[in-house]
Amino acid sequence: MATGGRRVTGCGAAVLLATALLLCAPDATEAYGSLDPNGNITIKWDVMLWTPDGYVAVVTMYNYQQFRHIGAPGWQLGWTWGNEEVIWSMVGAQTTEQGDCSRFKGNIPHSCKKDPTVVDLLPGTPYNMQVANCCKGGVISTIDQDPANAASSFQITVGRAGTTTKTVKLPKHFTLKTPGPGYTCGSAIIGKPTRFFSADGRRATQALSSMQAVVCCSSFIAGSFIYLISNKDPFVSTVTWNVTCTYSQFIAQKTPSCCVSLSSFYKDTSVDCPTCSCGCQNTNGTNCVKWEGFASSTICNRRPRDWPDSRRVHFPHVPEWNLVVQHPNLDKLTQLFNLNYKPLTPYGGGINDTTMFWGAKPYNDVLMQDAAAIAAAVRSEIRGVDGRGACICRWEARVPLRRVGRKEGWRWAADPSRAAPPCCSRQRCSSPRRLPQCLMWTLFLFSAEAYDSLDPNGNITIKWDVIQWTPDGYVAVVTMFNYQQFRHIGAPGWQLGWTWAKKEVIWSMVGAQTTEQGDCSKFKGSTPHCCKKDPTIVDLLPGTPYNMQIANCCKAGVVNTFNQDPANAASSFQISVGLAGTTNKTVKVPKNFTLKTPGPGYTCGRAIVGRPTKFLSSDGRRATQALMTWNVTCTYSQFLAQKTPSCCVSLSSFYNDTIVNCPTCSCGCQNPNGSNCVNEDSPNLQSAIDGPGKWTGQPLVQCTSHMCPIRIHWHVKLNYKEYWRVKITITNFNFRMNYTQWNLVVQHPNFDNITQLFSFNYKPLTPYGGGINDTAMFWGVKFYNDLLMQAGKLGNVQSELLLRKDSKDFTFDKGWAFPRRVYFNGDNCVMPSPENYPWLPNASPLTKQPLTLPLLAFWVVLATLLAYA
Repeated sequence: MATGGRRVTGCGAAVLLATALLLCAPDATEAYGSLDPNGNITIKWDVMLWTPDGYVAVVTMYNYQQFRHIGAPGWQLGWTWGNEEVIWSMVGAQTTEQGDCSRFKGNIPHSCKKDPTVVDLLPGTPYNMQVANCCKGGVISTIDQDPANAASSFQITVGRAGTTTKTVKLPKHFTLKTPGPGYTCGSAIIGKPTRFFSADGRRATQALSSMQAVVCCSSFIAGSFIYLISNKDPFVSTVTWNVTCTYSQFIAQKTPSCCVSLSSFYKDTSVDCPTCSCGCQNTNGTNCVKWEGFASSTICNRRPRDWPDSRRVHFPHVPEWNLVVQHPNLDKLTQLFNLNYKPLTPYGGGINDTTMFWGAKPYNDVLMQDAAAIAAAVRSEIRGVDGRGACICRWEARVPLRRVGRKEGWRWAADPSRAAPPCCSRQRCSSPRRLPQCLMWTLFLFSAEAYDSLDPNGNITIKWDVIQWTPDGYVAVVTMFNYQQFRHIGAPGWQLGWTWAKKEVIWSMVGAQTTEQGDCSKFKGSTPHCCKKDPTIVDLLPGTPYNMQIANCCKAGVVNTFNQDPANAASSFQISVGLAGTTNKTVKVPKNFTLKTPGPGYTCGRAIVGRPTKFLSSDGRRATQALMTWNVTCTYSQFLAQKTPSCCVSLSSFYNDTIVNCPTCSCGCQNPNGSNCVNEDSPNLQSAIDGPGKWTGQPLVQCTSHMCPIRIHWHVKLNYKEYWRVKITITNFNFRMNYTQWNLVVQHPNFDNITQLFSFNYKPLTPYGGGINDTAMFWGVKFYNDLLMQAGKLGNVQSELLLRKDSKDFTFDKGWAFPRRVYFNGDNCVMPSPENYPWLPNASPLTKQPLTLPLLAFWVVLATLLAYA
């Protein structure tokens, strides 16, 4: 093997190849590879120790392939158990899913799945969770590039299995993914026991299979017992089985992943990769991305199908890449720069026409995804000799080349001026499909149904996950997910209630509490947290001690929308239930769920037992599973929540002096004695604020003609040649309420052309699908104006929108510039009557023209009929 500038004696040289894409290892569509006929991955399963209900084994994967490694995100090994085995524990790896372990009480197995999938642990795993050759993120190098990392191991403790060589059933249906398909594994075959050498190589031990007594050395954990491996030589039989997996590019991918282009000094023609070598470009260009100067019409971009978001880049960072080239003159290779080199002799030592190249660590062993880095980091120069003297071949990855003749030989050099064909010309998306531009006036209507056309799938889902059985019941985690796009739960927070199906009690809670304990007089000793038949649960406050918290708790019942703050769009608590069932068949789900926020508005359905919830680990590589799960769905109705609206809309424009105020009595009418409102300059303002309704959330509004707590004002401010500007002002008339995490939803046909927004956050809503973008959600910038203060000088927030005109639809005529619908905090606001909208100076609403002509025509016709009667 040669590295860096090491010379290899030989003579003769010819044209090698011009430009080869890296990672292009020759491969057949069959599992057999002519350049690596014996290449395979062997999985060795060594039983090290018998346990009371199974065994402890060490599983090792050896990569015997010369030039094919397993890169990130690593291997995934699967199989099917021969009996009803479970995995009690693992060291150095983990299963991706726990499976259904609901039949176990006390110690819960690591995995109960019939067909587990195992993945390697990540680098940096604590040492007490490691074994030799583990914890590399599933990456296995080739034995030629890095023999020290050409294997991967983990330890597994199997239960409910045989405890002798005669009763153990071998796993079957082995699968190996890296992470996609490609490898085909044979059946497990019992072979000679593996021998393990000591560090100094002077002693060899081998796998155990007897029930002999154990003495110290290495420990293995199964369930709650610790087993120790004996250092004595085994005296009965041994158990080791092997599984061989071979690779097929035909199974791994439908199309090739790399291609080769050619050029030479003696001909100006540059032979590019064949068209559609790795697939053809879609007509709309959705399967490729234009990359200036480096894109290719071949779509050969090394894009693994199982990598997330792989369409956005040509390929991810590729560590430990290698390149295998076959050429009859490679036995005369004289000098190599910047790369490592090893000749491959698949046909025996007499034929040396195949070479493997790879990067020098840590100089260029990583093929970066950035195009500039590729050209800079991966380049090499090869020197060869022919009968006429020395010659040089220089190549650079994915850069078009020019040919330069030399008397003493030949070489390749980069020519940046020769551009490659573009990969794709991403067409600019056409304007979204719009609704017919007819004038639609919307009066405020309450809906008795929970369905909202701007958020048709909005709901709050309550998920009840049983995670552990107890002697008289279970421990569960209850989580509320807010799946509403623009309706959150504000202070003073949610109140969740239900009715027990039997005589259950709540022994303890973490992250929440019941509002009442109830009658617990029949209990002696330990007293339950709550004995009520119909408990009501509230969230704990911020600042709760950490030993009383769980994830997503203790926010005073405030649950934000998923659009505004997805990290706080859920609320959870843990509950320990007693006097309940202890299996899936004996547990009775609660009924009559209620959700208050804090008033009415939500209607909850019955609890439905569904698929057990899976909980992902922090790295996303393993999922545990609840023992039992039921879901409750709650939907909102503004008609049930309040008798009158809570907001209204006023309008104005630069082309009309008229300001259209909110309709009179939009949110209720003022009492004759003014007892249901207060003026801003009233001397009794503070005493009214501190009145009886302070702690109940009852609004105290300023005396206005509309009597609404919130007013949204839409002002058409300016008109430009290609743009127009709108100012939005939200005013709070409620003296008792600061609106935190407020949001505003507006529907207008020109929202697909929003160009600039000031002071607000913005997200388009597409309730009718991606083709119609006429609804926008706005909310405040955190720490700047996300808090709408109570009524007064500071009780308003405002922003301006700059919108680009659409020549087909834009007009100021007939009120087109004003919104169709407005929501504040999820409540529909009262709009002015269309006949009162500001009109252009040269136009007037139809309602202001009396029906003179129709009436005149009517009387003329009537008089004519009477005259001829």
